[in-house]
Amino acid sequence: MLSNMSEYINPVNGLINSYFIENSHSIGQLLYWHKYGGDHIQVRQHQQLRWLLINDTLQSVVTQQQPSNLLLPHLQCLAQHWHTLSAPKKVLELGLGGGAIRNYLLHQYPHAKITSAEINADIISCYKKFFTTQQVPSNNTQRLLCEDAQQVLGRARNIDWIILDLFSQIDAPRFLFAPAFYQKIHAALNNNGTLFINFLSQHESQLKQLQQVLLNVFGYKVSPQKVAGYINHIVVITKQLN
Repeated sequence: MLSNMSEYINPVNGLINSYFIENSHSIGQLLYWHKYGGDHIQVRQHQQLRWLLINDTLQSVVTQQQPSNLLLPHLQCLAQHWHTLSAPKKVLELGLGGGAIRNYLLHQYPHAKITSAEINADIISCYKKFFTTQQVPSNNTQRLLCEDAQQVLGRARNIDWIILDLFSQIDAPRFLFAPAFYQKIHAALNNNGTLFINFLSQHESQLKQLQQVLLNVFGYKVSPQKVAGYINHIVVITKQLN
């Protein structure tokens, strides 16, 4: 086993290494375990690293000293896209996990209205207890909703960025391929608003299915960006003016 935290993080790019990702279910000290429905949730810690797992699959990892740092490659890839755009005024994150995205956005865009929606109350509780940054602005603390993503989308409007990170497993829920779901997203975005998707897929057919749905809803084809060495694909699509 690796002996200290520095060996888990690449000092050049700041990314967690593959050894940690593959063995995160057995490394470190168990801080929390709970079974929710058919899933079991864990929070583990090693020195300054703290991470969330669902069914032994790593969902999110942060450092306690700098919880706004992005340590997973697909998150750094998303941030590269965010940095090319003007700062958003309203952001809706669908799927909380360990809150790495939320912590980053709150740190980088302190004046934005950032709302995170998560249907699992246990994950929200874990975030508040183990992962939240102490520097969260008070006006953002109440924008953490324990609701179904589709319900939140039903009343959301004029959103600059929607970040979809609900693909926590290879076999994603069927509604994530349904045109009606993306039509709600399209309606919630303002003109020139952007949807960012972290899409997990080992099968080309799933990727093509998602591309077709987005083509039908947004009116143009997107080219997902493969995260090297991982099954993550980053999809970025903007609502164009009519």
